[in-house]
Amino acid sequence: MPTGMRPLCRAISVFKRNSSSTSHFVGRAPSRRLAAAVVGLALFAVVAGTRAVLVSTNASANSVSSPAVATGASLSAAGQTLSGATVALARTRSAHASSATPFASTQSTSTSQIPDASDAAAATQSTAALSGAQLSPEAAVLSVPIPPSVGEPVGRGQPAHVAFDWRMLIGRPGITLAAEQITDASSGTSAMAGAHALRTHSNVEVTLDLAKMIGVPGLTVYAQHKTRTGRNGSGEASFVQNFSNIDAGDFRAFGEVFVEQRALRDRLRIKVGRLDFNAEFAGTDHGASFLNASMGYSPSIVAAPTFPLPTSGVNVFVTPRKDLTVGVGVFSGLDGADAPVGGSSRFQIAQANQRWSVGGSELSGRLGVGAWRHTGMFSSVDAAQDDESDLKGTHGWYATLDQTLWQRSAREGEAVGDRPNVAMFAQFGRADSRVQAVNAHQGGGLTFTGILRGRPADLVGVGVTRASWASGRETINELFYQLPITAHLSFVGDMQHVTRRDATGDRQLGLVTTFRTIVSF
Repeated sequence: MPTGMRPLCRAISVFKRNSSSTSHFVGRAPSRRLAAAVVGLALFAVVAGTRAVLVSTNASANSVSSPAVATGASLSAAGQTLSGATVALARTRSAHASSATPFASTQSTSTSQIPDASDAAAATQSTAALSGAQLSPEAAVLSVPIPPSVGEPVGRGQPAHVAFDWRMLIGRPGITLAAEQITDASSGTSAMAGAHALRTHSNVEVTLDLAKMIGVPGLTVYAQHKTRTGRNGSGEASFVQNFSNIDAGDFRAFGEVFVEQRALRDRLRIKVGRLDFNAEFAGTDHGASFLNASMGYSPSIVAAPTFPLPTSGVNVFVTPRKDLTVGVGVFSGLDGADAPVGGSSRFQIAQANQRWSVGGSELSGRLGVGAWRHTGMFSSVDAAQDDESDLKGTHGWYATLDQTLWQRSAREGEAVGDRPNVAMFAQFGRADSRVQAVNAHQGGGLTFTGILRGRPADLVGVGVTRASWASGRETINELFYQLPITAHLSFVGDMQHVTRRDATGDRQLGLVTTFRTIVSF
């Protein structure tokens, strides 16, 4: 996806949902407390990092022997630029200097701020002193405190020592902001008339790299907020495998909010907070751009904590070799399965990833194998539609395979991402056949990147996914074309042919088309 965010993938069940529905838990207090705690930690990190920057800046300023170096005129003459925003300091010898705003932009600085020849000479000396210093774009200069001269009063409403420009957060090293809005317009043939839908999904995220901000190695804070509005086309048309991976009920809630710590030269990674299991487990690298939710993870993994409602949990990943990673995750199981009477439910998963390359690192591949278990209450295949959940716990396993089949040789001055390639993916899933849900899944497809001359970023995908359960199965063939217009705007045209069979052998055929717009920053 354009912002680097993982696609939204969730398959819904055609069977009855229990009392712990998604909408019921969107506003759960424990999730809000968790989100508030992590956001509070993030704000603390920002403030602490800013304070450390300002203290360091003061120490550097005090170590300069000439007071002229610290004047606003010298900084204005130096013309410093930080991350696209220019910060300049201006200070005059006027008796009213303390009551005026001590900070001005370079654009507004004029010769009127240098009232006489002695100030001009001091500015010239300061410029010469600064000209030999190389100021990095990541120099932590948000605002430089200027202590008032002896005997000068501090202006009313102005800080005595520090002024902080929050606009500079956008350009601060270690702070990454991203936003994305996806709009899907879908239409179906007569057999899929319920698929007619228009809906949007918005996502805003912030990442704080505390190693860059305050020098804590390997520590990252991440927060994400999501909004979804519009008709649920997959639900209205009774799809087992959502033909649009943003289909769900309307909601406005936090997505993932977590703290991640890397250690032992990134061989150990721990993530704690409100987590989406599909961000780390059961995903396919080359299936991520398809619109159908089952291309993202197997629908045989039931009641999984993912879009639209991640849950609290912890992930631990160990990388004993650069080509092998083993991960374990434990999550709250409240989304999609009742907790046993007097107890709580958990979703547990473990996965091993083995990577390789063929042909001198040109053709990369990955195999992922995992197993999962849910301790909640489920409905058995023999249960009536209105019966209470009668089966405690369920489990299953899955496997994913990704492989680049062909990639054009590199040309001079060409980036790796601009090279045309052909890749494939495959996935398999098996689950407990006693549970009233999808118990078998197979899927796979091919992607073609940059196959048209002059269009290196265009992406074409063709794939198939089949989900089976006790009383039937659903097979969907998908074809899409992703057309990037700019770095911030992409269009996707998608067609999916659906075939359903029930226990009596009756077939239902239909075609669903979707036009997706992706705007990202």
